Amino acid sequence: MVKTKKYQPSQNSKKPFFIKGILLYILPLPILLTLFFALLNGDFQGIIINGIAYALFILGATIARKGFLFEIEYNKSILAKAPKIKYKSISAVIITIATFFTSYMAAGNGLFLSILLAMVSFIGFYLYYGLDPRVDKVGELNIGVSAEEVIRITGLAKDKISDIKKLKISINDPQISKELDSIIKETEHVIKTVEENPNDLSRARKFFNVYLDRTQKITKEYEVNLLKENIDKKMRTNYIHLLETVERTIHEQKEKLNEDDITRLDVQIEALTKQIKNEGV
Repeated sequence: MVKTKKYQPSQNSKKPFFIKGILLYILPLPILLTLFFALLNGDFQGIIINGIAYALFILGATIARKGFLFEIEYNKSILAKAPKIKYKSISAVIITIATFFTSYMAAGNGLFLSILLAMVSFIGFYLYYGLDPRVDKVGELNIGVSAEEVIRITGLAKDKISDIKKLKISINDPQISKELDSIIKETEHVIKTVEENPNDLSRARKFFNVYLDRTQKITKEYEVNLLKENIDKKMRTNYIHLLETVERTIHEQKEKLNEDDITRLDVQIEALTKQIKNEGV
């Protein structure tokens, strides 16, 4: 029986650190220092004004960072929708208001100068960080194929691939890992094909729903039974044989995604579905 290595999700769920936008947290530090002295002196009005100013800058910086995260995902994706919530634009407005408030209320500058500084702040944000993406990256879509559907289905496929990768680590079996790696590689190629040509979605939908979905579910069941020490040699052999069949069939069907014979594809998918149901895994 194969020994298992328990998978720790926390080790793989951390978001990567990125430095973009850190400057937005550094710029209002003088306000924080002023707020500190206002607290020491018991200056109630200074505490309120500087507290509001600092809070506005921090709020703007935090919202901007959220916008930067969306932008990173947008830029590295072949297929993506422009964000519905314009976080960077919202941040730019908040920081502009914060600049005006700080200048007029905290620093005591005149109205005209405060407006001018606020405008400079907005222009500086725009030139340095830019605003949110406004154009969908979807390519030319045929009638009946929506960008939302393509992004949703490929997103679900990526989530399933991610889950299979985690299960592979948990199962910790070299032969099974090899088969799962092949399935992951082939499926990721299909996802990329659909992202580059969304009109292939009609052909790839069942591909994801049958091959990928069932591979994920069966692998999860295998992992659960492995942890319970219910996997014997025969069941392991059957599971490996099933993975080999799935990998081989995925490779064959991947080549047929560019063909027009949808009926042949559907027939082979149904055949594999019946085989999966009949396997003793």
